[in-house]
This record gives sequence, structure tokens and C-alpha cells, in this order.
Amino acid sequence: MPSLADLPEVIGFFSYSREDDEAFKGALSGLRGAIQSELGARLGRSRTNFRLWQDREAIAPGKLWESEIKAAIEHAVFFIPIITPRGVNSRYCKFEFDTFLARQQALGRTDLVFALLYIDVPPLKNEAHWREDSVLRIIGQRQYVDWLPFRHRDIDTPPVREAVGHFCEQIVKTLREPWVQLTKEENLARALESQLQKMRADTAALIKKKIEDIVRDRQKGGWTEDDFAFLSRGWEISFLDRAREEIMSLIVEGDTEQAELAKQRDKIYRNISEPGKKQEYERLKSRSEELEPRRERLTGCGKTQ
Repeated sequence: MPSLADLPEVIGFFSYSREDDEAFKGALSGLRGAIQSELGARLGRSRTNFRLWQDREAIAPGKLWESEIKAAIEHAVFFIPIITPRGVNSRYCKFEFDTFLARQQALGRTDLVFALLYIDVPPLKNEAHWREDSVLRIIGQRQYVDWLPFRHRDIDTPPVREAVGHFCEQIVKTLREPWVQLTKEENLARALESQLQKMRADTAALIKKKIEDIVRDRQKGGWTEDDFAFLSRGWEISFLDRAREEIMSLIVEGDTEQAELAKQRDKIYRNISEPGKKQEYERLKSRSEELEPRRERLTGCGKTQ
């Protein structure tokens, strides 16, 4: 059975903060070079068919940064984010992370992110904190390699080279695992499942914040018991389950166009806390109920209670 390591060209993506690299006099670029050399040797690849992509080397002057990054990640089969406080706070690094997660879904895998903790990020030590951050939540849910003991050592010293070897060994092992390319329908189903998980996490954070606001505002007499009950009973998460069931049923029955419309409709829910979004949600929810007879015909089942 083929693997990602068998592709004609193997590309990885090295995500880092340029400010960190400049502050440490190119140490991160040096680390990338060492990882690329080690991986190339282990995979039996040359520079013509293997590359660990780094924006500083790969983006020509005058190129549009975002489009170049997206194009590079769309061909990558593994992702190495360098975790530092600057990296976590960088919108560029977040864009790279989100773009690769979409790429990972398209590949039908969940194990292609290999994070290196380069500088301590305190929120990673507290689950309540990292679950509230979109980037840290992804890192916290996965294993990452602690690079703190090697950060101040020269890249060519034996302990660092050995650590690079162990790190690359895991990447190569993962790339050589059997891989079956997903169909378009399977990719859509996985993307919807991932979207649901993200929406659940975002919704949980929203409910937590709303309840905190209620507790604070109730002291001023600004909320009623009904308000508290409305937020605390978790109707939002129930709606997400309903939305997922509807979309997946439409996919199974071959109505992919209507499924895509349903998917777009539900995107508005992500930002329901913004002014005016709740009214828009109610309008879309009403439209969904109008489509219920069509769903019943497609799936042979009635409205989910």
C-alpha cells in the first residue's frame, strides 16, 4: 500500500516567527536546515524531490505573502510549527496553522503536525487556558517535542544532532504509514466533522464567557433567571448536532449542493455573539425549518427532537 513517503515529491512546511529567528541570529533557520538534511537522508531524497519549506527562502521579493504560503501548504504533507510566545501570537503563524489543518483533512490524516516547543509558553501548562486559544488548543491536544534543553546549544553539537535525529525518525515513521487518498465525498464529510468539533469548542468558550457575564451583570440586576437558564442548558450544542445530522444525511443521499448550502448557512453560527448575528441566525434557522419536508423525503426520517 502506498504512503506519503512514496509521493514523487515530498514537501514539509516549517512554521516559525521571523522575529524569533532574527533575535537568535538565525538559530531557527539553522534548525530547519538540520532537520531538512536529516529527513532527506532518512527518506533517501535529494533537493530535487524533497524540501522543508521556509518562507524566507521560498518567497521571492514582490510576491504576495498569503497566496504563496497557501500554495506551498497545499502541497505539504507534514507541518513543523515552532512554538514560542511570538509564534502563538502571530497572525501569520495562525494562518499557516489553519491552512495546514485544512490540508491535513484533505489528506485524510490527523497525525501530520510535529510541534517543537522552542520557548516556554505558560498557557500550555494550564488546560483551562490553552483550550481558550485557537492555536494552543490544537497544540495542547497533541504531543509536542520539548526543545527547551537544546535551545541554547549549537546546532552541530552531538546532543542537538541526536535530538534532531530522534525528531526526524518520528516524522519518517509517520510518513511511511499506509495512506489511502480520500474521495471528494469523504473529504467533505471529514471537513464537516472537523468543523463541528471546532464549533463545539468555540461554542463552549462562548457559553462560558456568557455565563461569566451573566454572573457579573446579575449583581447589577441586568439579567433574569430565564436568561441564565437559556444560556446554561446548552441549546447551541444541540443545534450543532442537528446541523451535522442534516448535512451528513444530504451527503449520503447525494444532494451535495443542498449540503453545501446547509454548511454555508451554519457558518454564521460561529460568530453568533457579534451584534446582529443572532437575528441572522434566527432567520436562517427559520429557513432551515422550511426545508424540513425536503429533508424528510431524502432521509426518510422526521425532525430530530
